[in-house]
Formats: sequence, C-alpha cells, structure tokens
Amino acid sequence: MRTRKGERSKSGYLSCVVLAIIWSAATASTTAEAEQFPDHGFNPNPVLFQKDARPYGKDMATWAESATQWIWGTPFEESPLFDPTGANCDVNQQGPVWYIARIAGPPVFSGTRTCTIPHQKAIFLYIGAVVDYACPPNFVPAPGQSLYDFLAADAKFFMDTVDSLEVSLDGQPLNDVFSYRFVSPDLFLLTGDLSLQEPLDACITGQPQPTVVDG
Repeated sequence: MRTRKGERSKSGYLSCVVLAIIWSAATASTTAEAEQFPDHGFNPNPVLFQKDARPYGKDMATWAESATQWIWGTPFEESPLFDPTGANCDVNQQGPVWYIARIAGPPVFSGTRTCTIPHQKAIFLYIGAVVDYACPPNFVPAPGQSLYDFLAADAKFFMDTVDSLEVSLDGQPLNDVFSYRFVSPDLFLLTGDLSLQEPLDACITGQPQPTVVDG
C-alpha cells in the first residue's frame, strides 16, 4: 500500500506483512485433472500440482499474475476481494482455473465466505501477496537501478519477514508451504480499476502499470 502522495506508509507496510503471513500460491486439481500432467517425482502435496508444473500452459508465477489482474481489474462494486459473503466469487471467472480471493483482514474484510465452484475446475488459492508497482514521485527506482530490480527487492524484503505460515485444504494441512512461494520473473502489466483507488491503493492509475508479484 502507498499513501496518496505516493509514499510508503507504516500502516501500508503492516498490511503487506499481515497479508503475506497467510499467503501461498497453490493450484489444486482433482485427481482426474492431475493425471493429465506428467509425473515430476515425489509430491509432498498430491492434491496440488507440482511446483514446477505448467497447468494449462502457464507456470505458477504466471497464474499468480493472472489472479492479481483478476483482483485489481474488477470494479469495487463487484470485487471478490471486498465481498464479505462470497456472492462475487464467480465474477469474471474464465478458463480452466478458478481463482479464490484472499481474506485480506482489517480494514478490508475478515470472516468467512461461501462459494460454489463448478465441476472440472482447478483451483488457485490466492490468499495474499506483495504486489509492487512504481508510484511517482517517491516510490521509484534509484538512478541506474532497473524498475524490475527495484520492485522485486522491495517485495522480497517484506515477504522475507514471514516466518510462520499454515494452509489447509479440505481440513488437511499442506506440507512445506513456504516452497510454494513464486515471484514474477519479469515485469508484467497490471491494470487496476479506478474504483479501487480509495479502498485498495491510491497509486492505481487505471492504465497498465509494470508490476512484480511475490508471494
């Protein structure tokens, strides 16, 4: 998060850390769907795709970027992120993977949602992430520093503070959750809806913004 003047705020930093503590990127599948993909060896979480798999032609970092665009690009009145019931869970869902928005915690939302997912869908469990893009004039790279290096280093700093993380699926805890952390290998363009400036981030421009996701 950033202030309206484009400066990182203390409360914004804490929000990132709280979100990161409960975040993992994991694309789950049914047994039938998983059989469509080659066996990469031992899988500590058989219900999940392998960490180096490319479900439906995309690696996990790319799925994380797509899920971020889904959150940032959906107007506030339909937002699955700010929805307290789960009624918006099917908004703009397309393709073989079904995104589940994170429970972001205060001041966004804390509680329980209910969502009905169609059959034959893989599930991307999006519980949170550090999403970084420049916010002039203050949050910008140093002279000579690339934008990617600047954003990736900032996101990494906050993700590295996470030292405890538990995730369960169907009541079963997942193993080695920290190993499901994925980082954008390069900048990608994120277009946020302007209606999210007030509740989510004042630095959203409504135009494509070079971005890095780490989580």
